[in-house]
Amino acid sequence: MHSFSLVFLVVVALADGGPAPEPRTQAPVAAKAPASLPEARWKGLPGWLGFATVKPDVKTQAYYWTPMHPKAQVVLFTDVWKSVPEGTKVRLVSTAGPSEGTYLGTSDELYGCEGNVATFAGFSSSTPLPEGPVWVLPPGGTEGLTSLPVKEVAASALGTPLPKGKTAASKDVRAYEAGGLGFLLTKTGKLRGQLTVLLNGKKVGTDSMTKGDMAGSDTSPMNLYDKDEVGVTRPVAAFQLGKEGPGVVVLGTRRYEGHVFTVAVRRGDKAELLHQDTEALYFCAF
Repeated sequence: MHSFSLVFLVVVALADGGPAPEPRTQAPVAAKAPASLPEARWKGLPGWLGFATVKPDVKTQAYYWTPMHPKAQVVLFTDVWKSVPEGTKVRLVSTAGPSEGTYLGTSDELYGCEGNVATFAGFSSSTPLPEGPVWVLPPGGTEGLTSLPVKEVAASALGTPLPKGKTAASKDVRAYEAGGLGFLLTKTGKLRGQLTVLLNGKKVGTDSMTKGDMAGSDTSPMNLYDKDEVGVTRPVAAFQLGKEGPGVVVLGTRRYEGHVFTVAVRRGDKAELLHQDTEALYFCAF
């Protein structure tokens, strides 16, 4: 849409026939204010959790849940960006590190199976992005904005006692380190397990893991070492959100109908597992 400045010239005829007053100088146009961005997605954290995309004609992809988009390199699963002007700048950080992004608009695209459609807010990226989570942040400096490694480690390396009857070599336990936090996965039953989040060996949060037993589902025992296992939560990416910002670890869990993401946060010597919110990508009905 074009904007036009209209200058109105008013000629005033003085009753006494005197000269017309000097025309006033037009006031300068005020600088356009930055676009107002939607409210941050996660309580207490800046920005939004997005996901790198692949082109619709791609033959193979790293994750079954990776979204496809004809133009965007990153998408948010939301429609709350509709009122934001296209071209608005953002910052991005993926597992490859930080980059600059530009908002491309909101659209409905095919996602999952059975003709399902999802609403995406799409963004371009100044650099190529690997598949996986991408944190989207308001525009600003990128100092300290970085990706952090996610490593599988021996359960004994987390500095915490293992559950009774479990050993570090047991297939009933699995462990990771990411973002300065430890993540212990423990199988507690045929179809159940527990995730424990640790900071310096001390427990800061737990969550149950459930494979589920439903008509037609796979009822074989939960396998912590199967990358496609339903119900197993594991860290998939970690980011430092700026020099003064928190560290976040994105955790993913496969469900029968899609994939669910949660977040663990570290701020200095404090950490927590956020339970109040999740990002659920509906893929396909079981």
